[in-house]
Amino acid sequence: MSAPDAVPEGFVPVGTDDPHERHNGLDYRNDMGDGRVEVGLLADGRHINEYDWVHGGVMMTMADAAMCMNSRWRDPAEGAITVSATNNFVKGARTGEFLRTRTRVVRRTRQFSFVNCEVLVGDRVCMTASAVIKRLLPKGDR
Repeated sequence: MSAPDAVPEGFVPVGTDDPHERHNGLDYRNDMGDGRVEVGLLADGRHINEYDWVHGGVMMTMADAAMCMNSRWRDPAEGAITVSATNNFVKGARTGEFLRTRTRVVRRTRQFSFVNCEVLVGDRVCMTASAVIKRLLPKGDR
């Protein structure tokens, strides 16, 4: 499978300010509108474990990034950090496959967001996650 064929429609290459995300190849985003975004990754040799499966830590990084991005209101100045997260591995992924996230904000309060996420290859669920995200409000909103 060639790289251009593996990236689904809607996903575009993006840079990130987060050095960890940049280092780990979270190179694609799909802007769903209304402040929602999907994170995408084309699995390569950097992402596999000793058994030739995509490392679980890669999927956890994807889910964490997606849940933080989607936890905010539509204010790009708002930050987010994970307070707690639970991850469940359902099915593996391989090199050459495109992994993407599907995220749902369950509830937002003034200080926290409660978020669920799936990491998928196509329609195949590889991992589920849930997290409590601390919202870092811009100075004027605190």
